[in-house]
Amino acid sequence: MLARCIAKDDAAKYFAVVDVLFKQQMDWAYGKTSTTEGLGRIGKQAGLSQDQVDTCLKDQALLDKIAADQKYAADILKVNSTPTFFVNGDVIKGEASFDVFDEKIKSLLKS
Repeated sequence: MLARCIAKDDAAKYFAVVDVLFKQQMDWAYGKTSTTEGLGRIGKQAGLSQDQVDTCLKDQALLDKIAADQKYAADILKVNSTPTFFVNGDVIKGEASFDVFDEKIKSLLKS
């Protein structure tokens, strides 16, 4: 939710925030401060006020959208692991090397 609020419709900014969230996950999720405080600190680093962070984290419409996306991924796409990739409809689950993707994509380019 925080990454979506910070980035708005800027994909590059969204992924940059997600990267920060993963890198600092041990701190904000399991650290000495509460999760909300940890996320607030990240939001402030990205230029949000504490009120904006609080509003973001309480945005029920955004939460409902994320929950609907998760439900669609689980129920329709059958995503049950992270990461999961789709290459022209074929599923690649879990960690995969560049060679796995290279082989999959090259075989599709030949057809």
